Amino acid sequence: MRDSQLISFKQTTLLKRGFWLSAAALIAFVMLPSVIDGSLWQNPLPTVMALCVLVAFFGYFLWKLPIHRLTDSVIDCHDHLVARRRRTQEIIPLTNVAAAQVSTGLGVHRIVIRLRVPSRLGQQIEFLPQASLWSTLSGVQQVASDLSDRANQAAQ
Repeated sequence: MRDSQLISFKQTTLLKRGFWLSAAALIAFVMLPSVIDGSLWQNPLPTVMALCVLVAFFGYFLWKLPIHRLTDSVIDCHDHLVARRRRTQEIIPLTNVAAAQVSTGLGVHRIVIRLRVPSRLGQQIEFLPQASLWSTLSGVQQVASDLSDRANQAAQ
């Protein structure tokens, strides 16, 4: 029997915060010149229009790549998984795993684990694989396939 192993990206929490901080920084970057020279209060329409375009872009981007649904960490403990999103941690027995698949959005590979019975984290768990596998689709597929095979064996 092998030891537990982190199978998700170590810095997922930092990555998720980075997306929101980038959005806030771009909004500040768009608004700051107008605030400094006072034109925001005299003629707010150009700044508001630029903000609307920026918010629409970020909305579309976050809709296509739902970064907020990613689990912060997933640890494979051989007979169960330990998944954590923010402060919620869940132990998921492999008998509860229906399937593990690879999903790709905007060129980013994720592993999606579908559960037989919903957990506190939902009906499915999505996470980024370790960074060493990001450029290797076959490596990510191997991790998902291994999880599915072990889950099927545990369910029998």
